[in-house]
Formats: sequence, structure tokens, C-alpha cells
Amino acid sequence: MIDAERIQETLLELLAIPSPCGFTDEVVHHISHVLKDAGVEHELTRRGTIRALLPGKEASPARAVVTHVDTLGAMVKSVGVDGRIQVAPIGHWSSRFAEGVRVTVFADQAVYRGCLLPKVEWGVSRDRGVDEVAHDWDQIELRLEAPIYNQDDAQKLGIEPGNFVALDSSPEVLGNGYITARSLDNKAGTAAVIETIRHIVETDEMPSHDTYVLFTINETTGAGMGGAVLPEVSELLTVDFASVEPTEKSPIKSVVLATGDASGPYDFHLTAHLHAIATEADIPIRQRHLRAFHSDAAAALVAGHDVRTAVIAYSGDASHSIERTHLDSLVNMSQLVRTYVMSAPTFARDEPVTSAAEFSHQINSDALPVTAEVPETATVIRVDRDSQD
Repeated sequence: MIDAERIQETLLELLAIPSPCGFTDEVVHHISHVLKDAGVEHELTRRGTIRALLPGKEASPARAVVTHVDTLGAMVKSVGVDGRIQVAPIGHWSSRFAEGVRVTVFADQAVYRGCLLPKVEWGVSRDRGVDEVAHDWDQIELRLEAPIYNQDDAQKLGIEPGNFVALDSSPEVLGNGYITARSLDNKAGTAAVIETIRHIVETDEMPSHDTYVLFTINETTGAGMGGAVLPEVSELLTVDFASVEPTEKSPIKSVVLATGDASGPYDFHLTAHLHAIATEADIPIRQRHLRAFHSDAAAALVAGHDVRTAVIAYSGDASHSIERTHLDSLVNMSQLVRTYVMSAPTFARDEPVTSAAEFSHQINSDALPVTAEVPETATVIRVDRDSQD
């Protein structure tokens, strides 16, 4: 069985490692050690995307599962005359959710603690102007917990533009299964995928076909995997976070099967295949169009990879803020990934180039509705010859 406690343990380990996009070396090393301990063959690309291999009963057509390990963050943009630091966001997130966040600043020679705060005139009895401050990054400043009173003080400490700023994840795991933290997107998905890998290795299961597991480092800024997908891969399944409507009944334990996102629709056939195997395995799944979503799947297509793409997401709330998910959703996610890699491919032969005779169909002509044909106008119009005389 999928080990829920181990998913939780892995998630907390990942959340303890700062990894804003562009500053991911340490989390890459950590995952590499985890894979090595599990006996999983893997390699790293030049910038740090991990490509692990789960050998299958057959080599082709190969498949890939991808999850990203980079998170939101910030970067030092400039230092003001008073020593307060202006920051630029890493990734697409609102300054509204930056106010009050505890952070770590990585200077060249030292590491400092600090806090992101709105620019206001702080008072004793009240904080003047707080409600009038606009919600944008120009109104956010970083206060370092260090004796900095001017630009020279900051420079002496090695603070300069380009220093990375990592947000505290501040995780909280409740007894009812709810997990809240920053950076659940997508460290929770990564924890679920790692558990799938461990489960397959420990039970001596073998995927139906060679399966590559990719851990990418640039999804947050839209770059995604770049060239990490090998040419032999015909299907790419992305694992990610998706906010669900709070009014839905018990959505938090389900897995979201995305039909499309801001970049367009996902592959019709692979999405249908995932829906079928989830239903057969009794894994709770909800099909949704993620209007404001973007993922590694879209990045792969933009990079020119000729692969079928699909996205599954664990159910969450408040993406890019104080995020929440449920352990049951992560367990169901892990189980669906396992079910997918054990299943037959969507198409037994999915060659890069094929003939029209072998190409797939999306419409069954026998299932089309039958419509009555409109008769010719001349056959409908009746002419009373006698009245015309």
C-alpha cells in the first residue's frame, strides 16, 4: 500500500529546503540522495533537472511523469537610502500574500533572516496608512534582522541585487489530514511521486513500459523541463497542485484530472485513458478545466516535444499563498501515478511518424446523432394550379 506517513515525512523534508526557482541545487541533491537510497538509476541535466528511469517490461513506447521542485520566492532588486531592501518576485504571485512573510536572504558570504513588510509609517498606537497602501511589489520592502541603517551598512553585509530570498514554508500538519504551508506547490506533488517510486521498487513491480520520472527546476517561471524529455517518450504526465472550489462536497481528497489550461487543451486520448484507469481502480477523480493554470506539460509542447500531454493535480486551496491540501489527496495521487505506469500505453504503437491509416480517431461515426434531412424547397411548396388561372 501507499505509505501516507512516508509521504508526509518526505514532504516536510522537502519543505525544509529553500528552493525558489533559480536556487534549487540543494533540493536537487536531496532528491538525488533519496533516489540513490531507493536504488533508482538517474542522471542530472546541466542545470539540474533530474531524470530517473523505472525500467519497464517493454522499452517502447516510453512514458514520463514530471513534477517540479522549484517554488515561488523573491530576489533583491535594490537597497534604499534607509537600508530597507526592495525585492522582485520570482514566479507569478501577488504582493498581497508577501506582507508579513518571514524570509531567508542568501548573500554571497552570509545568510540573513528578515521579513517582507508594506511601506507604511509605523506608529505606537496605530499604523498610519496601512489600509491605503496599494497591493503591488513597489510597496513591499524587506527588513533584515541586522544593524542596517543605510546603503553602506547593507553593502558591508554583502547585500546586493541578485541575492535570493526564500520564503518560510511554515508547515502545519493536522490530525484530520489537512496540511497547510507555503510551497506545497509543488513539493507535495513531488513527495507523492517519490512515494510511488519507492512503492514500485520495494514491491518489485515493473511498469508496463520504460518510465522516466522528471524532477524539473524551472516550472515556476514557465520554462519547465526544456530539453529533458527524451525522443523515445510518447506520453508525458504532469503532477501538480490545483485549487478546487471550496463549495464542492469533499473535493479535497480527490485527484483533479485537467482537460486543459491557459495554454489550451491536453491530449484527448491520454486524458480519456487516465479517466478510465482511475475509475476502474476506484480512485476518486474530478475532471476540470484549469483556466488560470500553466504547467510542465505546456512547457514541453512549447519546447517542441512531440508528446501526448496530460495533467493530474492533488486537490488544494489558495495556490501561491498559504496553500492547503489533504493527505488523502496525495495518497490518491500517488496511487493514480502507480496505476498509470502499470497500465498499457494509450496506444500500443505510438511512433513519432505514422500513416493516416494507423492514426487515431476522435469521433465514432456510428455514435453521431441522426438528423432528418431538409427536403428540397421545390418539393415542399404546393402550387394550386386552379387558383393561378
